[in-house]
Amino acid sequence: MAKISVIIPVFNTAEYLERCLQSVLAQSHFDLEVILIDDGSTDGSSQLCDQFAHTDQRVQVVHQANAGLSAARNVGLDRASGDYIGFVDSDDWIEPDMYSYLLDQLQQADADIAEIVLEVAMSASHQMRKTVEQLQVFTGEDILIHYFEHNEFGIWLRLYKRQVLADVRFDLGRINEDVVAGFLALSNAKRLVFSNQPKYYYFSNPIGISESPLRARDLDLLYAGDRLDDLTANTTNQHLRRLVLTKKYRSPFTLLVKMTLFGCNVELDEQQTRLQLRAQVREHYSFLMKSQMPLNRKILLTGCRFCYPLVKLAASVYRSLLHAKR
Repeated sequence: MAKISVIIPVFNTAEYLERCLQSVLAQSHFDLEVILIDDGSTDGSSQLCDQFAHTDQRVQVVHQANAGLSAARNVGLDRASGDYIGFVDSDDWIEPDMYSYLLDQLQQADADIAEIVLEVAMSASHQMRKTVEQLQVFTGEDILIHYFEHNEFGIWLRLYKRQVLADVRFDLGRINEDVVAGFLALSNAKRLVFSNQPKYYYFSNPIGISESPLRARDLDLLYAGDRLDDLTANTTNQHLRRLVLTKKYRSPFTLLVKMTLFGCNVELDEQQTRLQLRAQVREHYSFLMKSQMPLNRKILLTGCRFCYPLVKLAASVYRSLLHAKR
């Protein structure tokens, strides 16, 4: 039986960690190596990690001073010994057959990577939707085109042959680190099999999504766009190149909308940040309007470009309705 290494960074998620680990250890594919990287937790997560390691020999724990998600994942990659590698976030959970399903698809398609889709869950009682299975196989640069067209960049959606991650590491001190690392891994793959089956529960805490001011670290999204731009600068595939530039040019628009809706953290100069983001939106407006962005996003983009005060007013109304609902 093929051995799968499952890398799980842990930082102050004691409330959800047991649910996560129980779902991983209950996998129908038994031959697992579960690597928990305790990234300086202070809420009891460290003790929970040790308890699971004590009761299940498949679990190993690394305790380290807080260094961030990227550093934790890199430690997991350095320690992984499995034939295949997967990732799970410690507040999420997975279907009991997720890894056996991914492994079956990967082997049947003779692929380097197998991918499923996520289900956004607001609570542990969330029921996974049922879908009719559809499989697609991608090769060469079509793998990267699928990556951007599918527009799901979470590293945990895939099971990877060990070798495609051999030279891949996450950028330290960055968020949105999945975007570049995932691109690098997929660049190493010759064949990817994609299934529309939802097997991964992505936990969205309703308490945390109502108000989230723009932070300095959110601007890492711009860095990710620049990295992807550099990595594809010499490609002759114009479709891939256009998708990468669309991803890059959408980033300032995404950040501007976030700031308009939820404000700006005190660590940022709000006026200067807004001016910088709006300047980039104006610069790439024509390009984005010709892209495959959804119509509602193009309408919002047009508002940000030509009538930003109206967008601010609409955001204010939205916040009022959100508060009234709460």
